[in-house]
Amino acid sequence: MSLPPVILVTSVDVAAGSEDDFNRWYNETHLPEVLACPGFRSAARYECTQGEPHFLAVYELDDEDALQTPELQQVRGFGDMFPNVRNFHERVYRRIHQHGG
Repeated sequence: MSLPPVILVTSVDVAAGSEDDFNRWYNETHLPEVLACPGFRSAARYECTQGEPHFLAVYELDDEDALQTPELQQVRGFGDMFPNVRNFHERVYRRIHQHGG
């Protein structure tokens, strides 16, 4: 299986005590909404074992146009979770080389 041509990487910390609510919202609400948008293939979330930002999400995209769809604009952001969000970063990476698989 070929790797996606573009990935979106987001990282975030959340206020102490809000981790369970944030993870529930992210996994049960946010990810399904984003993955329903055109051009989004899949997503995976990670938790940092040391340091910050504490949470990382990697989205596989068909191309950078996926970031401009009206569907994504409707669900982008943190909604009710925004007051708990700290240290948010977002980056888009385009594949420049693939070795194997």
